[in-house]
Order: sequence, then C-alpha cells, then structure tokens
Amino acid sequence: MSQSISIEEVQKQLQSSPSPHIRRKRRSRDIMTDVMIALVPPIIAAAYFFGWWVFVQIAVAVAVAALAEYGYQKFSDKKVTLYDRSVFVTGLLVGLSFPVSSPLWVVAVAALIAVLIVKHWNFGFGPGGLGRNYLNPALTARVVAKILFQPAFANWILPNGFFSGPYGGFGVDAVATATPLEYLNRGATEISSQIPDLWDLFLGIDVGGNIGETSKLAILIGMIYLIVRRVINPKVPLLFILGGFLVATFWGNFDPFFSLTHVLSGTFLFVATYMVTDYSSGCLTPEGKSIFAFCAGALTVILRIAVGFPGAVGISVIIMNICAPFIDRAFMPKIYGHNQRPNVVFDRQKDSLDK
Repeated sequence: MSQSISIEEVQKQLQSSPSPHIRRKRRSRDIMTDVMIALVPPIIAAAYFFGWWVFVQIAVAVAVAALAEYGYQKFSDKKVTLYDRSVFVTGLLVGLSFPVSSPLWVVAVAALIAVLIVKHWNFGFGPGGLGRNYLNPALTARVVAKILFQPAFANWILPNGFFSGPYGGFGVDAVATATPLEYLNRGATEISSQIPDLWDLFLGIDVGGNIGETSKLAILIGMIYLIVRRVINPKVPLLFILGGFLVATFWGNFDPFFSLTHVLSGTFLFVATYMVTDYSSGCLTPEGKSIFAFCAGALTVILRIAVGFPGAVGISVIIMNICAPFIDRAFMPKIYGHNQRPNVVFDRQKDSLDK
C-alpha cells in the first residue's frame, strides 16, 4: 500500500532560494584562469622585445598583490579568497602596465593601490572584493601611479631583445625614445614621420611603451581566445575600438591611416581587451555595455586630441566606470506589470558565478 504524504510535508521538503536558479559549473576562478591564459601572448611578446627583466617586474606585481590580499583578509578576519585567482589577474595587469625601465618599488606600490585601495576598500564607497568594484583595480592603480610617479612613465626605451636587462643589460646601453602618442596628441591631424608604420605598430617593432601594450598581434591573440572561450562579449572591445576610430577619423580628415595609428598606439587595444571587458566595473545591461564601450573609446581619442594627455585611455575608462550604474539604471528592464523602470542604482555585487 502506498504511503500518502500531506501537502504540509511536501512543502517542508521544498527549498527556496534567490535567482538565478540555473547555474553553470564554470566559476569565477575558471574565468580568471582563462584571462591569465589570454595574457600569456602579451607576456611572451614583452619578454621577446624587452628582455628577461619583464618576468621580474611581473613577478613583483603578482607577489605584492597576492600578499596584500592575503594580509588584508587575515588582518580583517575575512575569508581568504586567493583561490578565486582574481588577485593574480590584477597583479599581471599591473605588471604589464609599466615600462620595463620603471623602478620595482613603483610597480609594488601600484599593486598595493590596486588591491587594497581599489579592490577591497573601494575608495571608502562600500565593501569591496571580487565583483564589487566600482573602478577597475589595475587600470585605476596605473592612473594613480602615473600621477604620483610621472618620471617612472617618462623613461621609455626601445625594445632590445630577450637577453637585455632593465637598462640594456650585458653592457648594452638602453635607447631612450618617445611613444607614438607623443606625436598624435595636442590637436595633431597628420601622422608624424617619427611614428613607425602601421605594420611595425601592429607587431611592436621599435615601439617604446608599457611592456604589455607593445605587440598588438599578441593582444589580438588574447582577445580571440577570450571571445572563443566566451569570457568576454566581442561587441565590448569592438565598440570601444569603433568609438576611438570614428573620432580619429573625423578629426584626421577621414584619413584611415591616421585613425588606425591612433588605435594601434598606446594602451588602446590592451585596455579594450583586458580592462573595458571587466565584469564588475562595467555595465550590466546589454544596451549599457554598448554605450559604455563606445563612449569610453570615443572619449579616449577626444582627450588625446584636446588635452594632449597620453594616458587618456585610463581616465576615459574610469569616467565611464563612474557612469556605469547610472547608464544601467536608464536601461534597466521594466518590472512586469509596471510602466516605469525602477528608480535604483545597480548593486555592484556581480559574483553570482560563485554561488
């Protein structure tokens, strides 16, 4: 004889929980692992062009970032989250965001700023951590370091090969140089003869700058990997590039070579691939993602031209990071049965993949 069960007993066995109810096996640490794999081509290219000291610089940034997170979470009696690997991504991005001639203590300070002030303290605007950042930690730390330690960014050197040290190595003198952006800002409408051609810019031949931005080919390989792995939405980097390209096109009298030179110069493609696509500091809504990316790219070139600031890409993305919650509020889906959108700003907690 079958045993009857009352409705009350069935209801007790039911479990309720907040959405999302469909979960993927892929967790945040898997995504961070994919990002680290996508950073391997720029790291290899940096070592090829600037020498073995690149590995020392990156190691210092990663080690300081990891120790800072571990120490902060232990001291504040919080759960240690090194296992999610996000801090290692932050450390890699910080290490790649400086020229090879930068003092290691400057790189270390930038890693501390990225992890403690931006990632965990959120500049005092609320609890931080993975998925709760209003600003991109690595990018913000680079901008702050550029303001505080400007000389560390002024001593650009030309690529000198793998067997070179921080200043040439093995008795070879480093060759000081200017970056292509030095000749593209302050209202320039033509390509200076001092700027390498497009192919050299794409490959990173004889181009001074931050070690991670040198080879655009390596960055493109990383971008394709992240798109194939579905870590990033391809429209985000593409719209960022399109925004900058169109502004440069209108300013440069519709010269496509001038526009492409802007796109291939500086940290533009590096930021498009690894920083504009950041989950927590960008927009949530589909429309918001498009507006965020396009405006960040367009604002970058506008600031380059109008202000003559080579680090305009960092300022532009930070401005859009600040605007992201308000952009999302404008495009938040309406609640079923209501005619108006909710008048709230999105919560920045976006780590649902760990649930």
